[in-house]
Amino acid sequence: MRLPSLHLLGLMAGSTLLSVAFPGPASASTPQSNCYNLDLEADYVPPFVAESFQFLHQMDLTPQQTLSATPPLALTSAEHIVLPVAQRLTATYVHDTSGARPSLGYLYVDELMTRGYLGVDGKLLDLNGNGITDLHEDLYNLAPATGSQARPYIGTTRRCNRTFSSGGFTYNQPELALNESCTSAFTSGVLLEDATPGNHANVRIDVVGSNALAVPRTGYSDKGLFARLPNLLEPAHASNNFLGLGHPVFFPASGQTVDLGTIEAGRELVFFLVVENDSVHSPYESRVYPCLRKAANGQCTLHLKTSTSVFFSRSKWNLDQDPVGQTPVATRNIGCAYSEYCSPEMPHPLDGACSIAATGQNLCGWLDAEALTQLGTAPYGNTSLPMEAASVAVSGNGNMPHAILGAPSGTPQNWLLAFEDLNGGGDRDFNDAVFQFRGDTTNEARSHVLYPSVLMPDLSCTISQMRFRKDDVLGSGCEASAAITYAVATDCRICDSYSCIINHTPSWRPVTFPTGAQEVLLDVSSTPGNQPCWKATVIGASPTCLPTISNVDVGYIFAPLSP
Repeated sequence: MRLPSLHLLGLMAGSTLLSVAFPGPASASTPQSNCYNLDLEADYVPPFVAESFQFLHQMDLTPQQTLSATPPLALTSAEHIVLPVAQRLTATYVHDTSGARPSLGYLYVDELMTRGYLGVDGKLLDLNGNGITDLHEDLYNLAPATGSQARPYIGTTRRCNRTFSSGGFTYNQPELALNESCTSAFTSGVLLEDATPGNHANVRIDVVGSNALAVPRTGYSDKGLFARLPNLLEPAHASNNFLGLGHPVFFPASGQTVDLGTIEAGRELVFFLVVENDSVHSPYESRVYPCLRKAANGQCTLHLKTSTSVFFSRSKWNLDQDPVGQTPVATRNIGCAYSEYCSPEMPHPLDGACSIAATGQNLCGWLDAEALTQLGTAPYGNTSLPMEAASVAVSGNGNMPHAILGAPSGTPQNWLLAFEDLNGGGDRDFNDAVFQFRGDTTNEARSHVLYPSVLMPDLSCTISQMRFRKDDVLGSGCEASAAITYAVATDCRICDSYSCIINHTPSWRPVTFPTGAQEVLLDVSSTPGNQPCWKATVIGASPTCLPTISNVDVGYIFAPLSP
């Protein structure tokens, strides 16, 4: 797209653009063998329209026919985690108060729907009608091996074949909650405090399972790929009969960050945390056994006692009940350091509470001071959490939420996911296991191949010189690290005598501009090809930094391909 600019010769006068000798004739319009007689100063970039580009990644095409970096969109809740654009994601372990290194992973909601765990309304299904949702039933392999309630075993062969009857149904006892001898761990009608909010009256409830021994050896395991990780949450593998649906995130001992690869846009993720922590039932202390089956009034009729607990970022999927019933469950100031002296019910600055910048409301802090300091270092992207509020909403079905998501407004592409690791909520600080996720913030545009005519160039021709001019602006809200870079390639398609196909990995050559210059002449004769294109990459975009490209002007000439 050609705009009025300095004549090329005038641009070159008094300054050195390239310290190279250009091959070929001095005149840019001199005929060149059987190749096109092109003008280096001609502009072969059409006005910016959708058809001009091979792809736009986090770049918006404006009505003014300019390119602008797409504003990073913030995730707003742990209940619904969907990336707005495909991006490469890394996970970093920030903090763990237990020291036991719980296991983090994620599931794709569409894969759960395909397997039949979810209905079209997103609710967990109980297709065998025994009162336990199929997802929870398969997590602990509770379904009987035979009969109308039978379900496929998630794994190879059962380690234990203990059954029990409760509420008129027969189930298998959970191997993850049985010792190595498979000793029966079911008790009928245990007198326990009701786990629903209120006065926690004593009621008779069935309980299955047991807490793990200090040295579990081969016990408390379902014999999968990993001893203490439910087979369903493992990746598909022969050890779980290829029935695993999980994507565990394994943090190496030598480092804290793991590359999760490219996460597709629009696919909902649900994160899970598997914790090794003995079950305790004391509702007045916000500790309860997980609940496998509920009555219509929400009261649990079958509790699970286990040292292997699974918590989901989608709160309705959690097994434990919320014995408190407070709305919201918790609200924290994400930029304020956690203090054990601060009472969420009566937050006061003298006890460590901090005021929210936008409202002045005092709230207790979230992460401890060490974690906040750690986030501000280079390995964590120099992340500074603002004085903003983050809340945990009630689940809507009486279950306890366990995850809180913090996405700072200034850097929403760097978000935090933290878990409360006790059944029933415990102290409800939601900082027991903290992870940072950093999305690829690169914004990129790649043009289609630029042609001066509808005819395909002779294969004996190659591009020898290119002229590149740009008109762009970073904007006033950008940090010093923000930049717009350009590159060109001459092999953007691979052609034979009859057709061409897209080259997804062309030989990109960076375009370097002398200080203050907007235009540069390039010798590209060392990278033979006659299928030119260009790309622009924006680095460091943020809600306050949205660089814009108003114009790109590219000219080139051909030369015979050297034998």
